[in-house]
Amino acid sequence: MNTVEDRDIVDLYTKIRDNPYYLEGPNEMAFVEPPLHTAASEGRTDLALEIWRLKPSLGKKLNLDGLSPLHLALNKGHIDTVKRLVKHDPDLVRVPRREGITLLHSAEEKEEIDLLIYFLLICPLSIFD
Repeated sequence: MNTVEDRDIVDLYTKIRDNPYYLEGPNEMAFVEPPLHTAASEGRTDLALEIWRLKPSLGKKLNLDGLSPLHLALNKGHIDTVKRLVKHDPDLVRVPRREGITLLHSAEEKEEIDLLIYFLLICPLSIFD
């Protein structure tokens, strides 16, 4: 039996097949709500990872509210999504949202001590941000 995440990934590839520029549009625009932001904010980890694998640059894009996909995921409490994406690209910890706030700052603000430690271990340079 397929999981919701499996169907989401099949749907993603269907959208790409129908429109090969599906992930390019959000990548080219300065501030939009790319599909990676939506997947991350909804805690759809496998879908978020698949989108990121196809278009890693979307991990550093800010939406109209000035938030990265990982800031959205963290704000909604989707810690597993955050950790799994950061595991694949530790530099995502250093992506600043509006006002220059990084994930390290956000973890500290939310008193997510385990996540704060994880970020420092996986991306030591984030301490300088």
